[in-house]
Amino acid sequence: MSNLTRSTHFRGFTPLAAVAVILGFFSATMFYEADVFWPDTGFTFGVALAVSGWGLWRSRVGRLHPLYLRGNAAIGAARLGVIGAVLWCGYVLFAHADPTITGIWTVLYAVMALAAIKLFGQFAAEYFGPRLRVDVYERKNLAAGTVVGSFTFATGLIFGGAMWGEMEPESLEYGWLFRLLPGYEDGWWITPWFFLMGWAILFFTMRFWFKREHIDARERIVRERDQADANAFACFCIACAITIAYAVQGDYTGFFESLAGFSIIALPILAHEIMRPANPRGQRRRGEGWIYILMALIGILTIPWFGRLFGLAL
Repeated sequence: MSNLTRSTHFRGFTPLAAVAVILGFFSATMFYEADVFWPDTGFTFGVALAVSGWGLWRSRVGRLHPLYLRGNAAIGAARLGVIGAVLWCGYVLFAHADPTITGIWTVLYAVMALAAIKLFGQFAAEYFGPRLRVDVYERKNLAAGTVVGSFTFATGLIFGGAMWGEMEPESLEYGWLFRLLPGYEDGWWITPWFFLMGWAILFFTMRFWFKREHIDARERIVRERDQADANAFACFCIACAITIAYAVQGDYTGFFESLAGFSIIALPILAHEIMRPANPRGQRRRGEGWIYILMALIGILTIPWFGRLFGLAL
Protein backbone atom coordinates (compact mmCIF):
# COMPACT_ATOMS: atom_id res chain seq x y z
CA MET A 1 0.00 0.00 0.00
CA SER A 2 1.48 3.36 -0.97
CA ASN A 3 2.08 6.18 1.51
CA LEU A 4 -0.60 8.26 -0.23
CA THR A 5 -3.15 5.48 0.12
CA ARG A 6 -2.29 4.95 3.78
CA SER A 7 -2.57 8.66 4.56
CA THR A 8 -5.99 8.75 2.85
CA HIS A 9 -7.04 5.61 4.73
CA PHE A 10 -6.22 7.08 8.16
CA ARG A 11 -7.46 10.60 7.39
CA GLY A 12 -10.68 10.18 9.36
CA PHE A 13 -9.02 8.55 12.36
CA THR A 14 -7.90 11.74 14.15
CA PRO A 15 -11.42 13.23 14.46
CA LEU A 16 -12.64 9.85 15.69
CA ALA A 17 -9.96 9.78 18.38
CA ALA A 18 -10.88 13.29 19.51
CA VAL A 19 -14.60 12.50 19.72
CA ALA A 20 -13.89 9.19 21.48
CA VAL A 21 -11.74 10.86 24.14
CA ILE A 22 -14.33 13.58 24.77
CA LEU A 23 -17.16 11.06 25.04
CA GLY A 24 -14.95 8.88 27.21
CA PHE A 25 -14.37 11.64 29.78
CA PHE A 26 -18.07 12.56 29.75
CA SER A 27 -19.03 8.92 30.25
CA ALA A 28 -16.46 8.47 33.03
CA THR A 29 -17.86 11.46 34.93
CA MET A 30 -21.50 10.47 34.40
CA PHE A 31 -21.12 6.84 35.48
CA TYR A 32 -18.90 7.73 38.44
CA GLU A 33 -21.39 10.32 39.73
CA ALA A 34 -24.16 7.75 39.33
CA ASP A 35 -22.05 5.21 41.26
CA VAL A 36 -22.22 2.70 38.39
CA PHE A 37 -18.63 2.39 37.12
CA TRP A 38 -15.22 3.48 38.26
CA PRO A 39 -13.83 6.32 36.07
CA ASP A 40 -11.57 4.03 34.01
CA THR A 41 -14.46 1.66 33.25
CA GLY A 42 -16.77 4.55 32.36
CA PHE A 43 -14.11 6.05 30.10
CA THR A 44 -13.75 2.73 28.28
CA PHE A 45 -17.52 2.52 27.85
CA GLY A 46 -17.64 5.99 26.28
CA VAL A 47 -14.74 5.32 23.93
CA ALA A 48 -16.21 1.97 22.84
CA LEU A 49 -19.59 3.61 22.23
CA ALA A 50 -18.01 6.30 20.05
CA VAL A 51 -16.01 3.76 18.04
CA SER A 52 -19.07 1.53 17.57
CA GLY A 53 -21.15 4.43 16.29
CA TRP A 54 -18.36 5.51 13.94
CA GLY A 55 -17.97 1.96 12.63
CA LEU A 56 -21.69 1.62 11.89
CA TRP A 57 -21.75 5.01 10.17
CA ARG A 58 -18.65 4.24 8.13
CA SER A 59 -20.00 0.93 6.82
CA ARG A 60 -23.46 2.25 5.92
CA VAL A 61 -24.81 1.54 2.44
CA GLY A 62 -27.98 3.65 2.54
CA ARG A 63 -26.49 6.48 0.46
CA LEU A 64 -25.06 4.20 -2.24
CA HIS A 65 -26.63 4.20 -5.69
CA PRO A 66 -28.76 1.06 -6.26
CA LEU A 67 -26.42 0.02 -9.07
CA TYR A 68 -23.66 -0.56 -6.52
CA LEU A 69 -25.89 -2.85 -4.47
CA ARG A 70 -27.31 -4.91 -7.32
CA GLY A 71 -25.60 -8.29 -7.57
CA ASN A 72 -22.81 -7.19 -5.23
CA ALA A 73 -21.64 -10.36 -3.52
CA ALA A 74 -18.65 -8.49 -2.09
CA ILE A 75 -20.90 -6.54 0.27
CA GLY A 76 -22.42 -9.83 1.37
CA ALA A 77 -18.97 -11.25 2.15
CA ALA A 78 -18.02 -8.19 4.19
CA ARG A 79 -21.34 -8.21 6.05
CA LEU A 80 -21.11 -11.93 6.70
CA GLY A 81 -17.88 -11.34 8.60
CA VAL A 82 -19.57 -8.76 10.84
CA ILE A 83 -22.68 -10.89 11.39
CA GLY A 84 -20.64 -13.98 12.23
CA ALA A 85 -18.45 -12.04 14.64
CA VAL A 86 -21.43 -10.44 16.39
CA LEU A 87 -23.27 -13.76 16.73
CA TRP A 88 -20.18 -15.48 18.13
CA CYS A 89 -19.53 -12.72 20.67
CA GLY A 90 -23.20 -12.68 21.67
CA TYR A 91 -23.20 -16.44 22.18
CA VAL A 92 -20.08 -16.30 24.36
CA LEU A 93 -21.35 -13.31 26.33
CA PHE A 94 -24.67 -14.93 27.26
CA ALA A 95 -23.57 -18.57 27.56
CA HIS A 96 -19.92 -18.74 28.62
CA ALA A 97 -18.84 -15.42 30.13
CA ASP A 98 -18.23 -14.78 33.83
CA PRO A 99 -21.58 -14.94 35.70
CA THR A 100 -20.92 -11.54 37.27
CA ILE A 101 -21.41 -9.93 33.84
CA THR A 102 -25.05 -8.85 34.12
CA GLY A 103 -27.09 -5.70 33.58
CA ILE A 104 -25.05 -2.67 32.56
CA TRP A 105 -21.91 -4.84 32.52
CA THR A 106 -23.45 -6.87 29.70
CA VAL A 107 -23.97 -3.64 27.74
CA LEU A 108 -20.33 -2.65 28.37
CA TYR A 109 -18.97 -5.93 27.02
CA ALA A 110 -21.36 -5.87 24.04
CA VAL A 111 -20.28 -2.34 23.11
CA MET A 112 -16.61 -3.26 23.50
CA ALA A 113 -17.15 -6.27 21.24
CA LEU A 114 -18.82 -4.19 18.51
CA ALA A 115 -16.10 -1.55 18.74
CA ALA A 116 -13.40 -4.21 18.36
CA ILE A 117 -15.17 -5.82 15.38
CA LYS A 118 -15.50 -2.50 13.58
CA LEU A 119 -12.16 -0.85 14.43
CA PHE A 120 -9.79 -3.82 14.66
CA GLY A 121 -11.75 -5.87 12.12
CA GLN A 122 -13.31 -3.95 9.23
CA PHE A 123 -11.15 -0.84 9.50
CA ALA A 124 -7.83 -2.61 10.12
CA ALA A 125 -8.47 -5.08 7.27
CA GLU A 126 -7.90 -2.21 4.84
CA TYR A 127 -4.24 -2.21 5.84
CA PHE A 128 -3.83 -5.33 3.71
CA GLY A 129 -5.06 -3.56 0.57
CA PRO A 130 -8.85 -3.81 0.05
CA ARG A 131 -10.85 -0.67 0.80
CA LEU A 132 -14.37 -1.19 2.06
CA ARG A 133 -15.96 1.80 0.33
CA VAL A 134 -14.09 1.70 -2.97
CA ASP A 135 -13.18 -1.92 -3.68
CA VAL A 136 -16.03 -3.72 -1.90
CA TYR A 137 -18.98 -1.33 -2.25
CA GLU A 138 -18.28 0.47 -5.52
CA ARG A 139 -16.15 -1.98 -7.53
CA LYS A 140 -17.95 -5.16 -6.38
CA ASN A 141 -14.64 -6.95 -5.83
CA LEU A 142 -15.53 -10.28 -4.21
CA ALA A 143 -11.87 -11.07 -3.47
CA ALA A 144 -11.58 -7.79 -1.55
CA GLY A 145 -14.83 -8.51 0.29
CA THR A 146 -13.53 -11.95 1.23
CA VAL A 147 -10.39 -10.46 2.79
CA VAL A 148 -12.33 -7.80 4.72
CA GLY A 149 -15.00 -10.25 5.88
CA SER A 150 -12.56 -12.95 6.98
CA PHE A 151 -10.35 -10.56 8.95
CA THR A 152 -13.44 -9.05 10.60
CA PHE A 153 -14.75 -12.48 11.56
CA ALA A 154 -11.31 -13.51 12.85
CA THR A 155 -11.24 -10.41 15.03
CA GLY A 156 -14.63 -11.31 16.48
CA LEU A 157 -13.47 -14.86 17.17
CA ILE A 158 -10.61 -13.53 19.27
CA PHE A 159 -12.73 -11.06 21.22
CA GLY A 160 -15.29 -13.77 21.92
CA GLY A 161 -12.52 -16.06 23.11
CA ALA A 162 -11.25 -13.33 25.43
CA MET A 163 -14.72 -13.11 27.05
CA TRP A 164 -15.00 -16.88 27.56
CA GLY A 165 -14.62 -18.27 31.08
CA GLU A 166 -14.89 -17.27 34.69
CA MET A 167 -12.43 -15.26 36.73
CA GLU A 168 -11.03 -16.50 40.02
CA PRO A 169 -10.61 -13.57 42.46
CA GLU A 170 -7.10 -14.60 43.50
CA SER A 171 -5.95 -14.61 39.87
CA LEU A 172 -5.95 -10.80 39.84
CA GLU A 173 -2.63 -10.81 41.69
CA TYR A 174 -0.98 -11.52 38.31
CA GLY A 175 -2.32 -8.28 36.86
CA TRP A 176 0.37 -6.06 38.35
CA LEU A 177 0.39 -3.85 35.25
CA PHE A 178 -3.16 -2.76 36.04
CA ARG A 179 -3.04 -2.17 39.78
CA LEU A 180 -3.25 1.60 39.26
CA LEU A 181 -6.69 1.27 37.66
CA PRO A 182 -9.52 2.30 40.03
CA GLY A 183 -11.62 -0.60 38.69
CA TYR A 184 -8.80 -3.14 39.05
CA GLU A 185 -10.74 -5.45 41.35
CA ASP A 186 -13.64 -5.63 38.88
CA GLY A 187 -11.34 -7.42 36.44
CA TRP A 188 -12.98 -5.80 33.40
CA TRP A 189 -9.55 -5.12 31.87
CA ILE A 190 -8.85 -8.86 31.37
CA THR A 191 -11.00 -9.15 28.22
CA PRO A 192 -9.65 -6.13 26.27
CA TRP A 193 -6.08 -6.85 27.38
CA PHE A 194 -6.07 -10.45 26.18
CA PHE A 195 -7.96 -9.45 23.03
CA LEU A 196 -5.32 -6.85 22.16
CA MET A 197 -2.52 -9.36 22.71
CA GLY A 198 -4.26 -11.96 20.57
CA TRP A 199 -5.20 -9.50 17.84
CA ALA A 200 -1.63 -8.18 17.63
CA ILE A 201 -0.43 -11.74 17.04
CA LEU A 202 -3.07 -12.18 14.31
CA PHE A 203 -2.16 -8.89 12.62
CA PHE A 204 1.57 -9.56 12.48
CA THR A 205 0.99 -13.18 11.46
CA MET A 206 -1.04 -11.99 8.46
CA ARG A 207 1.70 -9.53 7.57
CA PHE A 208 4.09 -12.49 7.71
CA TRP A 209 1.72 -14.40 5.39
CA PHE A 210 1.94 -11.72 2.72
CA LYS A 211 5.68 -11.41 3.10
CA ARG A 212 6.26 -15.15 2.73
CA GLU A 213 3.85 -15.30 -0.20
CA HIS A 214 6.00 -12.84 -2.19
CA ILE A 215 2.86 -11.22 -3.56
CA ASP A 216 1.58 -7.67 -3.85
CA ALA A 217 -1.74 -7.69 -2.01
CA ARG A 218 -3.23 -4.84 -4.01
CA GLU A 219 -2.05 -6.32 -7.30
CA ARG A 220 -3.29 -9.88 -6.80
CA ILE A 221 -6.40 -9.37 -4.67
CA VAL A 222 -7.50 -5.79 -5.34
CA ARG A 223 -6.54 -5.23 -8.97
CA GLU A 224 -6.54 -8.76 -10.42
CA ARG A 225 -9.41 -9.90 -8.15
CA ASP A 226 -7.68 -13.22 -7.58
CA GLN A 227 -10.26 -15.20 -5.60
CA ALA A 228 -7.87 -18.11 -4.98
CA ASP A 229 -5.43 -15.86 -3.12
CA ALA A 230 -8.29 -14.22 -1.23
CA ASN A 231 -9.65 -17.63 -0.17
CA ALA A 232 -6.18 -18.71 1.00
CA PHE A 233 -5.87 -15.50 3.02
CA ALA A 234 -9.33 -16.01 4.53
CA CYS A 235 -8.74 -19.61 5.59
CA PHE A 236 -5.28 -18.91 7.00
CA CYS A 237 -6.63 -15.88 8.88
CA ILE A 238 -9.54 -17.83 10.38
CA ALA A 239 -7.26 -20.78 11.23
CA CYS A 240 -4.94 -18.46 13.14
CA ALA A 241 -7.91 -16.82 14.87
CA ILE A 242 -9.19 -20.23 15.99
CA THR A 243 -5.89 -21.00 17.69
CA ILE A 244 -5.65 -17.53 19.24
CA ALA A 245 -9.27 -17.63 20.45
CA TYR A 246 -8.49 -20.96 22.10
CA ALA A 247 -5.39 -19.46 23.71
CA VAL A 248 -7.27 -16.53 25.28
CA GLN A 249 -10.42 -18.43 26.31
CA GLY A 250 -11.09 -20.35 29.50
CA ASP A 251 -11.22 -19.58 33.18
CA TYR A 252 -8.76 -16.85 34.02
CA THR A 253 -6.41 -18.31 36.64
CA GLY A 254 -3.35 -16.15 36.13
CA PHE A 255 -1.66 -13.78 33.71
CA PHE A 256 1.37 -15.79 32.61
CA GLU A 257 -0.35 -19.18 32.64
CA SER A 258 -2.93 -17.82 30.21
CA LEU A 259 -0.23 -16.97 27.65
CA ALA A 260 0.95 -20.53 27.07
CA GLY A 261 -1.69 -21.49 24.51
CA PHE A 262 -0.46 -18.94 21.96
CA SER A 263 2.18 -21.45 20.86
CA ILE A 264 -0.46 -23.42 18.93
CA ILE A 265 -0.43 -20.78 16.20
CA ALA A 266 2.82 -22.34 14.99
CA LEU A 267 0.84 -25.16 13.32
CA PRO A 268 -1.01 -23.07 10.68
CA ILE A 269 2.23 -21.15 10.04
CA LEU A 270 4.06 -24.42 9.50
CA ALA A 271 1.33 -25.58 7.11
CA HIS A 272 1.67 -22.37 5.12
CA GLU A 273 5.44 -22.73 4.84
CA ILE A 274 4.93 -26.19 3.38
CA MET A 275 2.13 -25.29 0.99
CA ARG A 276 2.90 -21.76 -0.20
CA PRO A 277 3.61 -21.35 -3.93
CA ALA A 278 7.30 -21.41 -4.90
CA ASN A 279 6.81 -18.22 -6.93
CA PRO A 280 4.15 -15.49 -7.17
CA ARG A 281 2.53 -17.16 -10.18
CA GLY A 282 2.97 -20.70 -8.88
CA GLN A 283 0.55 -23.51 -8.17
CA ARG A 284 -3.16 -22.97 -7.86
CA ARG A 285 -4.48 -23.03 -4.32
CA ARG A 286 -7.26 -25.58 -4.47
CA GLY A 287 -7.78 -27.17 -1.06
CA GLU A 288 -5.00 -25.17 0.62
CA GLY A 289 -7.32 -23.30 2.96
CA TRP A 290 -8.84 -26.46 4.38
CA ILE A 291 -5.37 -27.63 5.41
CA TYR A 292 -4.95 -24.46 7.48
CA ILE A 293 -8.30 -24.99 9.22
CA LEU A 294 -7.51 -28.66 9.82
CA MET A 295 -4.12 -27.84 11.36
CA ALA A 296 -5.75 -25.31 13.68
CA LEU A 297 -8.35 -27.84 14.84
CA ILE A 298 -5.71 -30.52 15.33
CA GLY A 299 -3.71 -28.05 17.38
CA ILE A 300 -6.47 -27.12 19.83
CA LEU A 301 -7.40 -30.80 20.23
CA THR A 302 -3.94 -32.31 20.71
CA ILE A 303 -1.63 -29.61 22.08
CA PRO A 304 -3.41 -29.46 25.48
CA TRP A 305 -2.91 -33.22 25.81
CA PHE A 306 0.81 -32.86 25.12
CA GLY A 307 0.94 -29.95 27.55
CA ARG A 308 -0.44 -32.10 30.37
CA LEU A 309 2.33 -34.61 29.77
CA PHE A 310 4.82 -31.91 30.74
CA GLY A 311 2.69 -30.34 33.46
CA LEU A 312 1.69 -27.30 31.37
CA ALA A 313 -1.80 -25.76 31.17
CA LEU A 314 -2.29 -25.10 27.45
